[in-house]
Amino acid sequence: MTEISKTAPLIPSLRRVAEHLVRNATNTDIAAAEGLSASTVHAYVKDIRKHLGLPARASRAAVAHALLGRGEATASDPGRPAPAFTSDETLLLRAIATRSRQADIALAAKIAPADLHSKTEALLSTARATDPVHLIRLGHAWGLLESLGESEPTPASASPPRPARRTAPLAQPDGRTPTTRTPRPGQAARNRAVSRGPVKASP
Repeated sequence: MTEISKTAPLIPSLRRVAEHLVRNATNTDIAAAEGLSASTVHAYVKDIRKHLGLPARASRAAVAHALLGRGEATASDPGRPAPAFTSDETLLLRAIATRSRQADIALAAKIAPADLHSKTEALLSTARATDPVHLIRLGHAWGLLESLGESEPTPASASPPRPARRTAPLAQPDGRTPTTRTPRPGQAARNRAVSRGPVKASP
C-alpha cells in the first residue's frame, strides 16, 4: 500500500495538472490544454507524485486516488448510483486504488495474478468505467473509497518482527534459579577425561 504524506496543499499550477490527471489525460493532452511544454508537464507530474509521497512508478490510478482522497482534485457527480458491487469487486477496487504493481494488486484483491486482467475488465464493465483512473474517480464520487486524512501504511512500513522471547530457566525446588556457567577453556576436555575414569596402560 502507498503511504500518503501529510504536506501542504498543491500550488495552483500543480493543482491544475492534478485535475487533468484524475481524468487520465496524457502528458501531451495536459501540455496542450495548459499551454505548457511536454517536459514541463513531465516535471509537474513528477513533483505531484513526490508531493504526495508516492513512488516514481506509482500508477495513474494510485495518483488519482491520492489526489482525490486528499482533496487536491474533484470527482464530478457521475449522475448515476453506484452498481451493486460484490465484496470481491469492492476489494479489487480498493486494491487498484492503493497498489501499482500488478502482483501487488492481485495479492491485495486475493485473486490469482493470471485472473487479474479478466477480473479488472469485468469490474470496469460493471462500473461502466473506461479505464482504471475513471474507475477510481467513480469510486470516490460514489463514496466507496475513503479519504486520506491520515497516512496509509505501506506493506514495507509494517512493524518489524518481534525478537524471540527468552525462556527463563526453571526454578529449583529450594526456590533458587539455576545459573548457566560457561566452561573455561580446556575444562570440557578434562571433564570428559574424568568421566571415563583412569586410562589403563597398554601391555
